[in-house]
Amino acid sequence: MTNNDKLAKLLPEGLSDEGIEAINTLVEETVEERVDSEMSNLNAKVSGYLRLKLDELKAQALKELEASDETYRAVKVYESLKSIVAEDIESADTNSTVSMYKEENETLQSKVDELNNKLAATMNENSTLEGAVTTLREDITSLSEIQKKPFKSSEKALVITNEIKNEGIISNSADNSFLTEDVIRLSNSLQK
Repeated sequence: MTNNDKLAKLLPEGLSDEGIEAINTLVEETVEERVDSEMSNLNAKVSGYLRLKLDELKAQALKELEASDETYRAVKVYESLKSIVAEDIESADTNSTVSMYKEENETLQSKVDELNNKLAATMNENSTLEGAVTTLREDITSLSEIQKKPFKSSEKALVITNEIKNEGIISNSADNSFLTEDVIRLSNSLQK
């Protein structure tokens, strides 16, 4: 007896063959969907379980390899020594690099100090020059004010001569370059 026959007995009488086929198709689709869903869940669980077991097996195999294999232990010892030697070399390189930078820094610092001293001397010289320039400007201002005032002399020039006539004055004026004919005429006009 097939499943269809069992299903037909459970169904009420008078149901057509087409109705039975439709119900059968619907049940088969439902069962297939449910089976697919359960299979996908089961596959995910099996994959996770196998991955976990595989990782555990790898870890166990690695432990056994470490315990029994001489080559593996030699490689580990070599790596340890290599890291120690690299650390020593690095610290030596660092020390030499640091000392090189320290010397360069000291040289640069001495140059900076020298330049600072020159700058201070130059600034001092500039302030001295600025003071001198200020004094000169004040002197120029006072001289300009004096120059604007007309010159008034309190002294009067007198020409002293023993001769009354011009001929005597002109003959004596050859020795004196300041006594020109104009000066003599001016003195004559003042004497009159």
